[in-house]
Amino acid sequence: MPRIILSTIAALCAAALGACATSPTVWTYAPENNHPGRIYYYERSNTDGSLDERVTVFHRDAETVEVYKENGLCRRAAFVSSHMDWETFSADKITGGQLTPQGGHMDFAFLTWDKDASQLNVHVKFQEGEIREEAPIEMTPWHLYDYDFASLTLATQHLASKTADFSFGMALVWTDPEIEDPLVWMGDVKARYAGHETHLGAQTRRYTLSGSALSGKRKTDGEAVIWLDAIDGHIVDARLPVPNHAGYKDLRLKLLKTSDGGAREWRALLKSHFEGC
Repeated sequence: MPRIILSTIAALCAAALGACATSPTVWTYAPENNHPGRIYYYERSNTDGSLDERVTVFHRDAETVEVYKENGLCRRAAFVSSHMDWETFSADKITGGQLTPQGGHMDFAFLTWDKDASQLNVHVKFQEGEIREEAPIEMTPWHLYDYDFASLTLATQHLASKTADFSFGMALVWTDPEIEDPLVWMGDVKARYAGHETHLGAQTRRYTLSGSALSGKRKTDGEAVIWLDAIDGHIVDARLPVPNHAGYKDLRLKLLKTSDGGAREWRALLKSHFEGC
């Protein structure tokens, strides 16, 4: 092929992609970056610390995530599980329910992502009837905001670069009886790398956040920032100026500790919720 044609192709590639075939991939699945058996103990609250609730995430196996949410022992607690699709770094199935006294769970909410239709379908069952909703999924990766970033904290462990920017989309189920359409596509979040720093006693990578998902009528004037563990990539802290549950004004998700106690520790944790009540 003549040199002038090769030069022209190279120029077009550079203009369109920045580096054509050598352009970096933001997300790269690496099985060795998974930590099956690891438990992440988080606290979710407003950024001022009010309305605190414990959100504990169990990475059961490579594709399964389980979450236990409570704001006091012996009270009603939530149990949510999901299946990770590592082709898109998103959850394609999310099942929500209530923790039972034996440490099991009673499921009543089912979210399924129809990738072919680019649509999220929600089916909620209750005694009085059922609710069916749908919303578009306009980009991948995407994460359910009211799932408290349980899927995101696994996905960010597969970022190809520890200093590159990344982005993702967000959907939300807003459980307010006055809302006509509780399931919505919020938009996108852009994470811009802002440097390494020590935060909450951990070595972290700090990212500032922007994007259409962080706008709207519920937005406050607070900062939008996330800190990822410098080595493993899970979320250490996140502060967003948009609430992800009714009754909140914004969001903070703070890591309290991690444990590699596995299924035995997880089972004991769930059973302890109603013990002695």
